[in-house]
This record gives sequence, C-alpha cells and structure tokens, in this order.
Amino acid sequence: MYKFNFTTITPLHISNGEVLDQNFHYTAYRGEIYKIDHLKFAQLIARKEKLDFSKEITTSTIESWIKKHQLTIIDDASIYSVKIHDSFKAHLENSRAVGRRQVIEFINTNGKFYLPASSIKGALLTPLGIDSLGINPNNPAINDRVVFNDSELIGNDKFSVYRTENRPPENNLICLDPGESFSLTMRKKGVFDKHVFLKKLKSYTDIQLKNLDREVSKFKSKRTGKLRQADLYLRAIEEINTLAANGETIINIGYGGGSWFKIKEGQVPKFKSKLPNKKHVEEPAHSSFSFTIDRELAHIGWCKLEIEEL
Repeated sequence: MYKFNFTTITPLHISNGEVLDQNFHYTAYRGEIYKIDHLKFAQLIARKEKLDFSKEITTSTIESWIKKHQLTIIDDASIYSVKIHDSFKAHLENSRAVGRRQVIEFINTNGKFYLPASSIKGALLTPLGIDSLGINPNNPAINDRVVFNDSELIGNDKFSVYRTENRPPENNLICLDPGESFSLTMRKKGVFDKHVFLKKLKSYTDIQLKNLDREVSKFKSKRTGKLRQADLYLRAIEEINTLAANGETIINIGYGGGSWFKIKEGQVPKFKSKLPNKKHVEEPAHSSFSFTIDRELAHIGWCKLEIEEL
C-alpha cells in the first residue's frame, strides 16, 4: 500500500464543471465569496418578501434580493465560503467588469472540498507511458487490480479565488492555495512500483521542461520591455525549473496549463493558431494559466510529491 503526500507549490484547480455567477450562485463580502444554498435561499425569500407568482421573477429580481438580504444569506443560506485572492479582488471591485465575474468551482461534495483519485491517476500514468495501473484486457501483463482512494476532505480556509493573468479570456478559479498539503492512499497498487515511477517522473519532467524552454523561447519578444505570451509563460515556470534542477520530486496535476506535462514523453503539445491568417496551422503551445502572487507569476497545478510505502 502506498500513501501519496502532495504539497502545492502553485495554485491547484480541479474543476467540477460548475460555473458560479455573482449575485446568483455566490455573493462576495469582506474578502470572501459565499456559495448560496438555493433551497435555503428560497425559504428565506418566502419569509422575507411578498411574492406575486402572477408576475415574472427575473434574474434581476433575484439579484436584488441577494443584495438586500446578503448578511442573512451568509449566516443562514450559504454552503461554503472561500477567500478572494488579490488577483481576483481587483477585478471584482472593477465597476466596468459587469458580466465577467464568473467563478469556476473546485470539486466538492456538499461544500466539502477534496482531490479525486481519478485526477491524480492520469498524472501517474503519463510518465509511466501506460494506459492502466490495474486490470487491462489489452495488456495481459497488467492483470491485477488497483484501488486508489480520494483525498481526505480539505478545509475551505485552504482555498482562494484566483484570476488568471496571461491567457485570454481570463478565468476566475477556486484553487487550493500554494503551501497546502493533502494525501491519497493507494490501497491496492496493481502494477504500480514506487521506485520505477519516481525515476520515470524525474526523466519525464526534465525532458518536458527542456522542450518547453526550447520551443517557447522561439516566441519570446525581441523588443525590450514588450512582453509576449511566451515571456509570461517562461517567467511563470521559472520556480519549477529551479526546483527540478535541485532534485525535488515535482508533478503537475489538475486543470489547465499543464498540457506540456500531460502528453507522452518528448512530445510537444500543439494547438491550432488563433491568428486569422493561420487558422489551419498548428503551433507549439506557449501560453497557459498563471497568476500573480507576491508580484511574480506562478504557473498552475504544481505540487511536491512524496510516496510512503505502508
């Protein structure tokens, strides 16, 4: 049995597919957002407002109720709250940013956050170059089961809403903060071998970082003081390069920004150009999700990893 211990280096996001709208799904107050429990909210409005069901109840009406009863909603009709990072706070307070304050939610169950084993498994399989850790009818060598548990529940105080900086359209993501720890247990390991994996992970990360630097550097700005997407990407990945060079075991998991570290070793991810005159041309990826933290850019989804054999 193995225990995988992760410590986040940069913000980490695992999406549950839900997008939260301000003053409909959440309300913001004093440095936090509060997700609204709509059943409790409906009960609250039934008590507080004189409802006329012969008239249309519009989203504008709902928004006005949320603003009017905000403190009561926070106390009695919210599911969870998370901090607002400075990168999102400035945008939230921008009066001209109407309609652009949606927040992509982190996976949770009834407001309790966790890391699903399914999201971690892909990050384990990629460096190993295999499709399965457990029974695989297409590969007779893989004939044992793997049982991988989700992480423990993680307190909402470990999360913040961050706003991405360098990839339009910008996104607002609920992320597990840097410097936070969580663990998952592999109770039955199938064909997983700790020592083989760690060796292959280091090789994989080193090769992909070298590819990244080589390919993205081609798109760097040639003008002093004029930064392009490639410059921002490389700035955001500097800390990761340093940690890898110092022998740290690091791994990229989660949502967005990790395309370089979710493909076969040695390959360079490519996407169709967004330029009008190059619509059918594939170019190496050179932009990604990143955030400004302490005035420096931070790439998304990076963790330190330790594996205990129990």
